[in-house]
Formats: sequence, structure tokens, C-alpha cells
Amino acid sequence: MKPSIIINKLKKTLIYSIWLVLWQIAYLCIDKEVLIPSPMHTFTKLLEMLTTTVFYLQIAGTFYRVFMGIGSSLILGIVSAYLAYKSLFFRTFINPMVNFMKSTPVMAIIILALLWFKSEEVPIFVCFLMCYPLIYTNILNGLLELSQELKELSKVYEVKAFYYIKECVLPQLRPYLRTAMQLVVGMAFKVVIAAEVLAIPKYAMGYELLDAKIYLETTEVFAWIIVIILLSQFCEYIVDLLFKERRQV
Repeated sequence: MKPSIIINKLKKTLIYSIWLVLWQIAYLCIDKEVLIPSPMHTFTKLLEMLTTTVFYLQIAGTFYRVFMGIGSSLILGIVSAYLAYKSLFFRTFINPMVNFMKSTPVMAIIILALLWFKSEEVPIFVCFLMCYPLIYTNILNGLLELSQELKELSKVYEVKAFYYIKECVLPQLRPYLRTAMQLVVGMAFKVVIAAEVLAIPKYAMGYELLDAKIYLETTEVFAWIIVIILLSQFCEYIVDLLFKERRQV
């Protein structure tokens, strides 16, 4: 292992250790478990949660909603970005809707979704509305930045559409798509869990947070927050890994 990698890992370990110490100090100063639990109690609670079947069902339920929300926004975002790239009228037509999605507070969308959909569908719908503008905007910007010279050359030499897309379009769009996915994955978990808190669907991490808050189980709230952060970071790592693999091909 390279010395630089070892040094970076040591730095990260030191930083996390400092934050744990600060957390412990805050716990000792406040001295109220209902406000800030100790790190030891929190990690003990987390270990208890890991031994229950319902813990994994809650994670699976939230993961499903995140996946559906991101998947639908990715498909429709790419399709609509292409249509907007090809048609100025369509781009002008869709802009008000995109601006509405960007500007409307998340809580307002959740409240509207609660009126329109079943509890199981609310987090997916809210996730879609929050993720779609990011994907649409990034893909459209990437398409608008496509090299016109390559496009003209492909016409002159009668390059097949499949090879033009594979060799010219996708490499130029990849950085824009990667940026969009990095932003979307982190935000999707926050949005879905916020919607789950209000919609209370079956098997949801958001519901567990609400339930722990109602019974003043602050230790469990902190434990779930740690789980959510770790899962979000893991998904962002997977996104980075997928794009790195594609660059190497």
C-alpha cells in the first residue's frame, strides 16, 4: 500500500476520532440522555438493531423507494433532456415545470403528495420530483456541449448512429451524468426518509425515526441516523466505482 494512501487513512481515522471525542464531551456537558446520548450507548443500540429481522426489512423498504424514485427520474430525465435538446419549443415548454420542481420546498411537495397518493407511493413521487430537475439539467447541459465538429464529421463519413452515440456522445455525457448521480443519490435518501416520516408507509426507516422520537428513544434516533449516513455514503461510493470502471473500459 502506498504511503500516501496510508497517510490519508490515518488522517480520516484521526478526524473521526476527534468528532467522537467531541460527541462524548457534548454528552457529558449536557448530561441528559434524552437530548444527546453517549456514543457507547448509541453503538450498543445499533448492534442490538442489527440482530433483528425488522431492521433489514426497514432498510429494504427505504432502498426500494429510493431506487424507484431515482430510476424513474433517470429515465424520464434523459428522455426529456434529449427532446429538449432536439426541440427548442419543447425546452421552452418544459422549463416552467422544471423551475417549479426546483423552487418548491420539499415539505410542500410531501403535503401535496399525501393528498394525491397512497402512503407507499408518496416517498417515490417526492423523490422523483426532487431528483428529476438535477438529472434533466445536467444531461441537457451535456448535450448542448456536444462537439459540433464531431457531429459534422460523423455525417460526412456516414458513421452509424450506434457508433456515434457510443464513441462520441456517451464519453462527453459521462461527466455530466456522474455529477447528476452524485447529487441525486445523497439527496434521495434525505427526501425519501423525510416523506416516510409523514406518510408512514410499511417498512420504512423514516417511520422508525418517528417512532423513536415519539417514545423519546433518542439513542435509537442517533443509531438510525448513523445507518442512514452509512447507507448514503455506500451508495455514493458505488456510483463513483461504476463510473471509474466505465472510464477504464
